[in-house]
Amino acid sequence: MTSAVETWLEEVVRDEKPSPSVIAFNIGLFESPEGYCAYLSGAERYSNEDPDWACEEAFTPAHRYCVLGEPAGRGWKEVQGSVVDSVRRFLDSPPGAASFLAKARAVTVGFDDGDLIPVKVA
Repeated sequence: MTSAVETWLEEVVRDEKPSPSVIAFNIGLFESPEGYCAYLSGAERYSNEDPDWACEEAFTPAHRYCVLGEPAGRGWKEVQGSVVDSVRRFLDSPPGAASFLAKARAVTVGFDDGDLIPVKVA
């Protein structure tokens, strides 16, 4: 899963140019019958007190989804923790450090029905 997330984010930041008004990004997670998946969206506002900011999508990349390759039924907390670690590693890598994600006010990870975990908040 780790390499899949990092490879996906590298492709997205290489191929996409969100508007400068997009200041926060969320990597959303969900479980499908085929396993866990991630998706990226961006918003023009961020609030650590109101997680609904992530629902106000102002940016969605063409390559929006990433199949994580983890079987359905695996513990969601473990999956979320692995994705958080992968996003941190990506942001610490040369392509990640130069990306729009690194320049954002916030980058979070979370399941659609759960709390958002801040990975980067400026």
